[in-house]
Amino acid sequence: MGKPEGNSSGVTFRALVIGLVLVPLNCYWVAHGEGISGSGGSSLTSGVSLFFNVVFNLLMLVGFNALCKRLAHKAALKQGELLTIFVMLCLGSSMTGNEFLLNCILSLGHASWYATPENEWSELFSRYVPDRLAVIDKTALRGFYEGDSSIYRSEIINVWLKPLALWSIFTVVLLFTYLCVTVLVRKQWTESEKLSYPIIQLPLAMTRNGTGNALFSNRLFLLGFGLMAVITMIHALHFHFPAVPNLRFRTDISSLFTEKPWNAMGWTPVAVYLWIVGFVFFIPLDLCFSVWFFYLFAKSQRIIASIFGLQRLPGFPYVHQQTTGGWLGLLLIALWLTRKHLKDVFIQSFRGSANTSEGRDFSEEPMSPRTALIGLTLGLSFLILFCMAGGMSFWIALPFFALLIGFATTVTRMRAELGPPNHSLYLVGPDKILVSALGSRSLGGKNLMMLTYLFFTDRAMASHPMPHQLEGFKMAERVGMNARRLAAAMMIAVAVGVVSSFWIWLHAAYEEGVASGFTGYVGIPWESFNRLERWLRYPGNTSYPELGFIGIGLSFSLIMMFLRTRFLWWPLHPVGYALSTSGWLINLIWFSFLVGWIIKWVILKYGGLKAYRNAFPFFLGLILGEYAIGCIWNLLGIMSGTLLYPFFG
Repeated sequence: MGKPEGNSSGVTFRALVIGLVLVPLNCYWVAHGEGISGSGGSSLTSGVSLFFNVVFNLLMLVGFNALCKRLAHKAALKQGELLTIFVMLCLGSSMTGNEFLLNCILSLGHASWYATPENEWSELFSRYVPDRLAVIDKTALRGFYEGDSSIYRSEIINVWLKPLALWSIFTVVLLFTYLCVTVLVRKQWTESEKLSYPIIQLPLAMTRNGTGNALFSNRLFLLGFGLMAVITMIHALHFHFPAVPNLRFRTDISSLFTEKPWNAMGWTPVAVYLWIVGFVFFIPLDLCFSVWFFYLFAKSQRIIASIFGLQRLPGFPYVHQQTTGGWLGLLLIALWLTRKHLKDVFIQSFRGSANTSEGRDFSEEPMSPRTALIGLTLGLSFLILFCMAGGMSFWIALPFFALLIGFATTVTRMRAELGPPNHSLYLVGPDKILVSALGSRSLGGKNLMMLTYLFFTDRAMASHPMPHQLEGFKMAERVGMNARRLAAAMMIAVAVGVVSSFWIWLHAAYEEGVASGFTGYVGIPWESFNRLERWLRYPGNTSYPELGFIGIGLSFSLIMMFLRTRFLWWPLHPVGYALSTSGWLINLIWFSFLVGWIIKWVILKYGGLKAYRNAFPFFLGLILGEYAIGCIWNLLGIMSGTLLYPFFG
């Protein structure tokens, strides 16, 4: 691991400046790479746990650093400085990712622009649109949706300035609230439970001693990197010249099952992504097994439903509701495991000393427990008041944000403990739970409208920023960085990332036009507003079937965790149950989990822990080989204005 380099080597002025310069550039990269110049999900740069663009930036910085050490040793960046830049880029990029602020800006003018006499949206819900939080001027929106215009006109800037400023403040406060929660749980998860943080292994290895010599000179790493680089290059050539053989195996086995009941399985791709196998290698065996097992388990439910004719029931087998229950179970498990620490934090906060009666020292935390609790309280209060100003009632806003923060915390713990390559919580958000539990009829138009505008916060959490905050503090602990300075750098990166993201998306929309499909995600606001239309046209009461299957998923997760604590041989992990059906990307990578599970099992079975540890560099090489070559193609695609390489093609 190496000795810590000292606090002075972390959040320095030059590291902060480099980070601030690179954050807007990377926001531009993410926006163009996976949206404007890409083709949606196939070219995701921020849809995996370790962002493609950020790792590539780190690789370039490390290479430049190695050159500096040869020519001007004092000018070289230290490991802590490199990691500070890395964390800032992660948080800045997460703002631009397709699962966050893009969804927000695409929603702000949707209700006004697409209201027509045919759909009667004006009569149905336009009266619920909060004027200060949305854009309703169709003259200003024309260029946004039709393109061939410019944002740099005073009449257009004036229309967008207030809603974007308000949503920017909302986002920064939300991220600060996440940061306070991260501080409250960090000590327990990092020092007491000693979670493994698999995701940070690559950036730590790349930046060790400022150049990562130990990694980049390892023969197994070079073998893995070279193998993946060749496969990626050939796949890119195949994408443009089909005559070139494709070394990346991918097919859809559902085409083989065209008769009932087997055709009920739906889209079932089988693909081998060796860089995903690289990620899987660092994940516990039981989780690897559980992901692909429960993915097939969900498919079997659809087949069984077809056999018994149950697919005629609306929503059956309620896969999303089962997944929601699974994540709620993981939330309860996380709270239970952290209960003693949280109690100690509350005691320390009220006593106001650096140490508690149990001897826990909080003096080196990013902020004191009292400050974190006050920040959490003030942040949550602001978020609730913000939504109340938009028409939401207090008794809906409170559980919404409690669940939102709870799910974010659960994802963060799961990443720190297990490190899966993807963690999308598609349609598992608090809005879905509230409507299922209370019914759209009792919620009313104003609450449902604000839930629609908040859809960007909970539609999915594939590029969620909170895990990067916790992982940043873990890396700070590993190399001796000043955690308080790092926390400040994180929030600065968030603020710059928010402003950069809104500007980039708005600039591109007025040039290209949203209606032209300038990004592969223009359908997301349709998803949320069509849902709103259904809620208002056909108001419903509590959905007991949905609540029942949420309860089944919750109970199943808790039972699996109980069995894991009682029987060491128990092979099923509740996180695998939650991950296996929580997003479209799992369809593409589930088979890679199976392949990775087999490889890891064989290595441990016949080589033991020594062989497993010795194999680390090879699998890090697989990951970095894909990232390096894939990002080069991605950047060339941005410069040419077209998709040249799909990461998930």
